[in-house]
Amino acid sequence: MARYRKRLCMAVDLRQYSRHTYTEQADAQARLRLVVEHALRRARVLRVRTQQQLQGDGRLVVFPARTDTVRAVPELILGLRDGLYEANRAPGAFGRIRMRAALGQGSVSRGDSGYLGDCVVLVSRLVDSDGLRDALERNENSDLALAVPNDMYQDVLLQQAHGLPASDFRHIDVVTEKKEFAADAWLHVPRSAPARDPSPEPVIWGHSPGRTAMREFVVPALAAAHLAATVVSHSQTLREWALPDSGTDTGCGDGDFDGPDQAASYDAHHADPHQEDSYHPDPYHPDPHHPDPHHPDPQQDHHHPDPHHHDSGHHVHHFHHGGH
Repeated sequence: MARYRKRLCMAVDLRQYSRHTYTEQADAQARLRLVVEHALRRARVLRVRTQQQLQGDGRLVVFPARTDTVRAVPELILGLRDGLYEANRAPGAFGRIRMRAALGQGSVSRGDSGYLGDCVVLVSRLVDSDGLRDALERNENSDLALAVPNDMYQDVLLQQAHGLPASDFRHIDVVTEKKEFAADAWLHVPRSAPARDPSPEPVIWGHSPGRTAMREFVVPALAAAHLAATVVSHSQTLREWALPDSGTDTGCGDGDFDGPDQAASYDAHHADPHQEDSYHPDPYHPDPHHPDPHHPDPQQDHHHPDPHHHDSGHHVHHFHHGGH
């Protein structure tokens, strides 16, 4: 069963998108993405927290639950205006992009092939309405024609927050007979101009503090770590360093070694006394080249008998009783 939650929704659509070539459409899609992301940053909403349904020349953006609409809605509108102005300062293959947009709020759920809810239908119908299309065509000096339903205008825009005057909106009746749709809405068609962010940490077009930190700090650090790992993995010598005992004065300070020579000296000085040495045989483990004097070898030369064990076969003392 679908789960509905109250969400802020935004729908956007580009003007005369289908009249352009594939290359021009690709340019328009890329710049549309930048404009929407700029508006999200302006509203202080992380893009990864939104849910977007892409539609080629437009998109539907569903915002996280409990989004502060009083703060977010004015900043979204100003962000779209500022983003469009910046995107059109250096138009690409598509040329000047102009946009229709709508905002609304209501219960939304995710379905098998899209989003469900009256709010989704509302913003989609407003964007596609003849009233919004005509408003954009009549105002050649504008890149944005935006509509909001009456309840959002009353609850949010009349507060005149974030430098967006309510007087910049005018009331319209939106009727789409073929869709059997009618709504009471407010229209906003601002003149194409920058809308700078006056906050202490302003959002600037083309500049992202997160991406700057990623490019200037995180990426170089990861590259250095990868290089170091590559050098170590290709090294032909793998030495396991021995750390000194805590109570032993090794002359190596805190146990750190300055280099392989010092480490080798340390290993030689602290050699295991029970470990076999070819030059100093272990008295407890006889070496065939260094026989144990207390354990004669069965292969021992019989011409050199053990002085402590008489050999009855070769040294027999004959005692003669009596005289000759």
